[in-house]
Amino acid sequence: MRRRPVMVVVIIVTLTLFLSGCEKEKEASGIEEIFLEETAESGETEEEDLSGETQEEDTEESGEEPGSIFVYVCGQVAAPGVYELPGDARVYQAIEMAGGTLEGASPESLNLAQQAEDGQKIYVPTEEEAQTGAALQDTMGGAQDTASDQEAGKVNLNTAGLEELMTLTGIGQTRAEAILAYREEEGAFRSPEDIMNVEGIKEGIYEKLKDEITV
Repeated sequence: MRRRPVMVVVIIVTLTLFLSGCEKEKEASGIEEIFLEETAESGETEEEDLSGETQEEDTEESGEEPGSIFVYVCGQVAAPGVYELPGDARVYQAIEMAGGTLEGASPESLNLAQQAEDGQKIYVPTEEEAQTGAALQDTMGGAQDTASDQEAGKVNLNTAGLEELMTLTGIGQTRAEAILAYREEEGAFRSPEDIMNVEGIKEGIYEKLKDEITV
């Protein structure tokens, strides 16, 4: 009879421990589920961030500006030279890059709305040249004239650079630079004989190289 209360106490203690163990397992399971959910959400966020960064990089790469072109602007402009322009630039923009036209220029003789091309020479003539048709280079003819001159084996005084001019008989660096300076200041050569107007080049030199040059 005395053992019965003891057994009851043992049963109660056992049930209490069992029930408390189940609750702890549930709590542990709940914590584990929360941890797994947070980990998954964190992983998704990182993937979204990486995806966003990749998309931004792709957008930046695809948003690059169209390729540039280089044109040579000369004649009656404030600052003749080679200029870099956007690929869709127009002739008038090239002239603006060269400082605009000088007094006495005839820009209306050019198609200012024409799209500029890579390697193109844009020559702005004087009003006199435009009226007499003496402008030897226009925005479309530079490359063709250069090619025909090369086929003829002659150097074009209006398009040749420093090194090409120095290949002429009797023309060293100093005289070649003088030819370029004359071309920028006075405009295009109208005839091969005009080279005698360049400082340091007289009739004797002209007679030696007249068969090597053209305009």
